[in-house]
Amino acid sequence: MQQNRSILVVGGGYAGLAFISQLRQYDQTTPVTLIDKNPYHTMLVESHQVAAGSRSPASILLPFDHIRNLRFLRAEVLGGDFRAKHLETTAGRVSYDRLVLAVGSVDHDFGVPGVREHCQTLRGLDDAVAIRDRLAALPADAPLVIAGGGLTGVELAAHIALHRASCRSLTLVEAAPSLLPGLPDHLARAARRRLGQLGVNVITGTPVARVEPGLAHLQDGTALPYGLMVWACGVKAHPLVAALGLPTDRAGRALVGPDFRTPVPDVYVIGDSAAGHTPSAQLALQQGRALAARLSGRAHAPLRNKGVLVDVGQGRAVGLVGRLMLRGLLPGWLKRVTEIAWIARVLGWRAAIGHLRGAGTVDGVRLPV
Repeated sequence: MQQNRSILVVGGGYAGLAFISQLRQYDQTTPVTLIDKNPYHTMLVESHQVAAGSRSPASILLPFDHIRNLRFLRAEVLGGDFRAKHLETTAGRVSYDRLVLAVGSVDHDFGVPGVREHCQTLRGLDDAVAIRDRLAALPADAPLVIAGGGLTGVELAAHIALHRASCRSLTLVEAAPSLLPGLPDHLARAARRRLGQLGVNVITGTPVARVEPGLAHLQDGTALPYGLMVWACGVKAHPLVAALGLPTDRAGRALVGPDFRTPVPDVYVIGDSAAGHTPSAQLALQQGRALAARLSGRAHAPLRNKGVLVDVGQGRAVGLVGRLMLRGLLPGWLKRVTEIAWIARVLGWRAAIGHLRGAGTVDGVRLPV
């Protein structure tokens, strides 16, 4: 890497922080600036616990000002000029030599009428706190509906069932034939059995057709009343990618090469908004590290799906690690260890241990420290 060529990173999610932390292992001198609208990184894969009230909001936040050797600017990007190599932000104009966009994704309503007007989403801390507060304010007999039986929907349903004893009716709806699309049937069935044990009504094989105030209509004609409906049916590329004028695919994701380089010189895109890559936290982490290695002239391991762990409450999980299918306490423990390792990578082991001690228990299970 040419020394002193400044790097501007937009987005402090998993991909952005993985890039920064890996780059610092290779190079301590290149100026790096991070832009984000929030002063903290949110561990999105743990946000379902905050939403269900089983974990404090602070325990899933990593403040950017605790990261060493990083200039942080709290701002939102309004536009930019790639030829002049600068971005216009709410904090003023910011110049760069190399630009890394790691802006993540936003919720996708798939054009279903009424979703934007009547459903609550779960894509960050504000959403998680809003769900927690709305749950607390609901009458005891108010039914809940969660649309989307992927990771977020399953994890949220499990934790609400466990920690909202007053919730008498909780329904999880998935359009695919089974929960957790993409995972082996064995694990999907295990997740469904677990949710059944927790009293969750699971409906698969029919999508939500439209949403009205207090009533969700499924494609098969079923009408589900709700006091609160959470939409967790998937994501799409962040609109900033297209707004900046980058070439995109039909889904709005930036066209990138194997090195994450866009057709625009010195502009790279990693994470959920990069075309050709499945949106997921683990792949975002790998992309961030891979780009740091490439910009530093170093080799990196090829991207691969290392598996997934689905939190089903009480320290338990179901998941796939490599080719090994797991369920119970062991994958639940592995999920917690993964969280600790991530915090340590960003803030250091001392900070990770202090952070977790401050977090206390998670879902009634003390985190290993």
